[in-house]
Amino acid sequence: MRVLLLSPGGRLAQLQRLPIAGQMASALGAQLQVACPASEAALWKLIPAVEKVLPFAFDDSVNLADWANLLGSVREPDFEVCLNFASGWAINLLISFSRIPRRVARGGFSCTDPIAAGTSDNAFLMPLGLESDAKKFRLSLPVAALERAKAQQPAGSGPLLLLAPSGDESNDWPSDQWQKLQQTVQQKLSDSRTEWLRAGNPLQQAAQVASADGVVSSSAVASALGHYSGISVIELDALSEGKGIKQLPLQRVLQALGLS
Repeated sequence: MRVLLLSPGGRLAQLQRLPIAGQMASALGAQLQVACPASEAALWKLIPAVEKVLPFAFDDSVNLADWANLLGSVREPDFEVCLNFASGWAINLLISFSRIPRRVARGGFSCTDPIAAGTSDNAFLMPLGLESDAKKFRLSLPVAALERAKAQQPAGSGPLLLLAPSGDESNDWPSDQWQKLQQTVQQKLSDSRTEWLRAGNPLQQAAQVASADGVVSSSAVASALGHYSGISVIELDALSEGKGIKQLPLQRVLQALGLS
C-alpha cells in the first residue's frame, strides 16, 4: 500500500503525526510520501517507510508552479490512500484531480472518509481499521547517529541527564533555575553527568535524546522525542499543573527526579 500524507504545520505538528505514519507502516506495510513545509522535511526521514518528502508550504507563499509540481507528484505514484491534514478549497481541488481512491480528511469536497471535526490527528487511522497506539511508537535511529551522540557526551560512566529548555526565554523556566538544577544534580549524584540539548537537525537531536538516561524538558519537541525513544521525561509544564513554569520551584523538579 502506498499512502500520501498532506501535512501542514510546524515541528510539533509534524512530530505528533510520526506515530500515525509508523503505525501504518507496521500494520499495513505502507510506503509513505509526505508533503510538508521544507523546513520540516528532515524530520520525516526518521521514519524508514517514508520513501519521499515533497516540500510544500501550505500557506499564501505557494504559487501556481508549486501547485503544479505537487499535483504532478501526487498523480504519478499509485497511491491508495491520502491522509489530508490540510484544509481549504485549493488543496481539495488538487486532491480531487488525483486518482487516489480513499481520501481521509476533516471535511471538504474531495474527502471520501470524513473525520469528525475537533478530533485529534490520531482519528485519521480509524477509516483504515486501525486504532491509535502512540504510546507504543518508537523511533528506530541509525546506529551511527547514536554512536556520534554518545561520543559527544561528557566524560564518565554515570547516568546522563539531558536538560532541554524550550529556547523561548520569555515563557521558559528561568535560566538561573536551570543552572541551579544542573549544579544540584551534580552535587547530589557525584558520578552523574548532565548536558544540554544541542541545536541540530532532527536526527542529531533525536539521537542525543535517545542516548540520555533521562530528560528534563520544557521543549515540546524534546519531550516528544524522549517519549518516542522510550526515555523517562520530566516535563516542566506538567509539574506546573497549568500555572505556568516561570514560578515553578526547583524543589518540585528535584522531587520528580527523586533527589529530594
